Amino acid sequence: MRSVDEVLADSQGRVRSELDGVRAALLKPPPRTVLRWIHKIPARRAAFRALAGATGPVTHEVLDRVTSDAVAAHLRALLVTGGVLAERDEHLARLEKWLIRTVARIPDAQERRIVHHYARWQPLRRLRRLPHGSHVTHGQADSVRMEIRSIVRLLEQLHRDGTGLGTCTQDQIDAWLADGSPQHTLVRGFLHWTTRHGHSRVLTAPLYTSDFAAQVVAQDQRWAMVRRLIHDTDLTTIDRVAGLLLLLFAQPASRICRLTTKHVIDNGRVLQLCLGQQPADMPAPLDNLIRDLVQHRHGRAPVITGHESVWLFPGAYAGRPLEPHSLGRRLKRLGIRPRVSRNASLMDIASELPAHIFSRLLGFSQSTADNWDAEARGFSSAYGAEIFTRVRGQ
Repeated sequence: MRSVDEVLADSQGRVRSELDGVRAALLKPPPRTVLRWIHKIPARRAAFRALAGATGPVTHEVLDRVTSDAVAAHLRALLVTGGVLAERDEHLARLEKWLIRTVARIPDAQERRIVHHYARWQPLRRLRRLPHGSHVTHGQADSVRMEIRSIVRLLEQLHRDGTGLGTCTQDQIDAWLADGSPQHTLVRGFLHWTTRHGHSRVLTAPLYTSDFAAQVVAQDQRWAMVRRLIHDTDLTTIDRVAGLLLLLFAQPASRICRLTTKHVIDNGRVLQLCLGQQPADMPAPLDNLIRDLVQHRHGRAPVITGHESVWLFPGAYAGRPLEPHSLGRRLKRLGIRPRVSRNASLMDIASELPAHIFSRLLGFSQSTADNWDAEARGFSSAYGAEIFTRVRGQ
């Protein structure tokens, strides 16, 4: 206990009263574990010295100010789990900080104000209107980043061409679009908004269309990956379960990471996983792998007394699940490209199941199921057997 007090003490050796909650949160995991974590990296020790020397209560904004993002994320998770700080939407908070840095790249001050105003009242406003209790996902935040990057690149190019948003023509927009990637068309919403608000002439861009099912991994390659995950016992249970949920049930990394023990229904004979409105039976050997994951799941975060993790895929931060981009990196190291592999899975499932069953069983919206059903109508799969039968036959 004395060592924890020393970490939080100011230059006079006193722990200010506003740090009482921090002190209590640090004592919930085994103190030796926390102290090892603090003293392992100088930046962590510096963060606690900054907190000790600051004034006022510890808030999310204070953590953002006194230390790096990585250290703040670990400490924030510990304090949120310990009840010192209220949980906040971390993806939204990081996106807002990113926007400030990115918009600052725009050469013209007036255009910086226009983009800042657009971001605040369009994409950010949509994210803030999510249903109560819902947090911004990694994918939603990334979509906004893609849009804003495209806007900034357009304005930078206009500046290099000796013009700007207020004077550029549709011909200049078209030339920039023709010379770049399909993501450049993401400026469409911004151009329509600037047109309506008098910040530009009448400007437009084509609708952005993803390649949807154009990038689909070959089915024999997909099933080879399934066989490897089933039979290679040297792989971690986390990677095997996550990979099979993606390859067999088309689950995105963001949804896989949010699975908890409450999603698992196990009567000892049949194990079901709640992916959508109706629980889905898990085929062997995936059912036993999930059982093993439930019994032995653990992340890199310290275990906090009285706060047992419910996540099937615990993350590096106390009380937090594995981040989707971290899971994506793990799968890529195994040779599984999440997007194209998931597209192949969606195509296969849509060719075998009616759209309404596809939607209810696997947790997709009806419109998504209908879209993939339409794509699958012209899709000739070399594997016509039903999915569960095929998995058991591997």
